[in-house]
Amino acid sequence: MLRLFVSLIFTYLIAGCDNAPVPEEADRRPVKLYTVAAGGQARTYEFPAIIEASTSSDLTFDVPGKIVRLTVDQGDFVRAGTVIAQLDQTIARNQLVQAREQYEAAQDAFRRADALVGEGAIPRAVHVQRETQRDTARAELDNAREQLEKTVLRAPFSGRVARRLTEPFEYVSPQQPVVTLQTAGSAKAVVQVPSSIVANTDQRVPINAAIALDSLPDRRFAARLGSFATDATRQSLTYEATFLFDPPSGALILPGMTGTLHVELDTDDAETPAVPLEAIVARDEKTFVWRVDRRTGAIALRRVTVGKGAGGMLPVTAGIGRGDLIVAAGVANLEEGMKVRPYERD
Repeated sequence: MLRLFVSLIFTYLIAGCDNAPVPEEADRRPVKLYTVAAGGQARTYEFPAIIEASTSSDLTFDVPGKIVRLTVDQGDFVRAGTVIAQLDQTIARNQLVQAREQYEAAQDAFRRADALVGEGAIPRAVHVQRETQRDTARAELDNAREQLEKTVLRAPFSGRVARRLTEPFEYVSPQQPVVTLQTAGSAKAVVQVPSSIVANTDQRVPINAAIALDSLPDRRFAARLGSFATDATRQSLTYEATFLFDPPSGALILPGMTGTLHVELDTDDAETPAVPLEAIVARDEKTFVWRVDRRTGAIALRRVTVGKGAGGMLPVTAGIGRGDLIVAAGVANLEEGMKVRPYERD
């Protein structure tokens, strides 16, 4: 009796093992899956940047002459109105002395004529002539003072001397740069933006931007959009944009320094879903994606309408919506109804 009971138990266990469900995971195709999200997700771009001061000016003399005084060196901070350089004033001072003497003589002649014309001693035409000579001499005196002032070069704004382009006792011509003066505060990063991104500028807004200087690669400085050109450059067919940032205190920003601009762009229309470019299946000039049934894991080809995108993502205007699960990569050799599972690295 005991032997019969044991035999029945053994038979029941064997039957139970034969009827156990077989795991389906091993039969499913491993693929990369993606849950469709709004197109407003931020995407990060990197652009090579040329660093410049927000205001940079080459200071020049308006008159020729020999520099006899140069008060600044590269890296010096100067305030607005500070004397930067001075030319030899010998000729200008002599001309001012002569102009002053001629004016004083003309002024005395006019005063005498003014008194005499009232007495009827001289014709009124002589009085007018003396007045004209006085006014001409006054204009020449003002011009001589202006020419003397032009021999002194002053800082038009407070800033830092980026470059000194001349030396003492050097002869300079009018408009020849003497020093380059830059504002000591904010700087700007100049970047070239490809047309593929510019095409969606009205729908894309910089939400985060930072500049990393090549001279300070381990630090990033928050940046903000300054200006955006509407004409493409002829050489590269890109569009120039400037981002303003505040460099660290004491840092010297020289023309031509380089860096990298890191910027995140977000779309204004957060309702438009977007999918990875690799998820698109093109057949007969139509676009599709493989939609995954979350319950069974089976896939079905779903036709979609896509727009222009950037950063590896395409907006979808019809066919699927946010929250749908699709095959994001490995779309080749898939078939309708095939079951898939998430790809996991070993």
